[in-house]
Amino acid sequence: MAGVYPTSRRSRENDFIGKNRSSSFYYPAIMKTQSFGSAWLASASVMFVVGLTTGIAAAPEPVTDKQLCAKAADAWRASWERFYDERTNLFYDRVCSYDPEKRLSSLPTPEEIGRQYPNRNGWGTGMEDCAISGGVMLSMICDRFAATGDTALRKSAGKVFAGMVLLGTLSSSEGFVIRGVCPTDRRSHYCESSRDQFTWYAYGLWRYYRSPLSNAAEKAAMRKIIAAICTRLERNVVAKNDYHLGREDGTFDGLVDKMWCVLAHEAARLPMIYAIGADLTGKDHWRDLARRYSPEAAAQSQGESTKTPYALLQEQVSLEALYQLEESSELKRQWLDAMRSVAGRSSVFLAKCRGYQPQDVGKVNLDWRSWPMRSSAGYQVPSAPDIVTKEDGTVRQPAEAALTRLLCPEASLTADQLALVKQNIAQVDYANTVMYGLYYTQAVYWRAVRLGLIKLPASPKN
Repeated sequence: MAGVYPTSRRSRENDFIGKNRSSSFYYPAIMKTQSFGSAWLASASVMFVVGLTTGIAAAPEPVTDKQLCAKAADAWRASWERFYDERTNLFYDRVCSYDPEKRLSSLPTPEEIGRQYPNRNGWGTGMEDCAISGGVMLSMICDRFAATGDTALRKSAGKVFAGMVLLGTLSSSEGFVIRGVCPTDRRSHYCESSRDQFTWYAYGLWRYYRSPLSNAAEKAAMRKIIAAICTRLERNVVAKNDYHLGREDGTFDGLVDKMWCVLAHEAARLPMIYAIGADLTGKDHWRDLARRYSPEAAAQSQGESTKTPYALLQEQVSLEALYQLEESSELKRQWLDAMRSVAGRSSVFLAKCRGYQPQDVGKVNLDWRSWPMRSSAGYQVPSAPDIVTKEDGTVRQPAEAALTRLLCPEASLTADQLALVKQNIAQVDYANTVMYGLYYTQAVYWRAVRLGLIKLPASPKN
């Protein structure tokens, strides 16, 4: 994975996950039926498959609105049919088989999770990033609804939200956001979370709370959940705990859950969650805490501390929420300046989509138990084969970079950048993908449609 990874203990998630996150695998109602007929969607998909055989990654032809829309529909369908489990209402990171009955069969068992095997985060197992993916999906659905007004999305959003509620309420440790839950017993989970999980989780709730898609009961649940998270932050993220969120078991020496005295791309996470807490609950207490940390976080966020696509995107997510909620004109200017910088630094990753090729995984064992283990800072992590990391680097990473740009209030793309974005969305063989990059290509598509950078195709004439 391209990038420079800091080596300090407080930021080892960049070093550790930057090299291993691709060993896990990172949206959802069918297209608006009155606008898009299934017949032309099918024909557009066929046309694009023909295009794939000529090598779109090597020499892409201009992608039409119909092709893009059809591919977004393919990704949506694959997300629900292959990566989602109705027992938990969660979207998992990876599939291990094309057999519908075995697609998630490699997820850790309750017994393995009980002994925290292979590590306390579940890194490399396919259920490490459900909280992140839930946040990505909820925010994507909000963008999609804003672009289409499709009320059929309420049902899909409700399912994603139910999974988020599970992650935010199952633990006996108040305000602890679980990474993922075992579908077998709908309870077993790993004891360590991270600032990344909390960042996307809070952001997803915030976007859904502000969307017309959420109802009164869901809003009440979100207020309760975010208040519990903020209470945890206030209690645990203090000097005596070295500003860690803390594991579920009450220990505070985790590598990836430090929320303050961190690097530039991590500095806005703490005030962002407090600001969201204030926005959802109306409590001045959380607003005061956001104000306490915001000036220093805004100054720190001007710096550069990562060249990792997912970390840049998470920084942008936290900055966007703070920018939208900020009352101080000076701090608002600083948040915007930081967002511009982050958007600019992410641009280099857009071209990574050019390396995409549909993967032949028929001879690769996608069960993490068969992969070699890699030791890092005391953690044993399954190392995914190259064929898997290649998909991650050429699908998810350029999509993360595109979304980072599109989240900036001054979102814009040059003609060349927009062509890369369209290529990234359209060239993927979603029916055979094994990683969660398809969540992000959909997020990019619907954000771009919402912004008017990509047009929805005209309704077919009868």
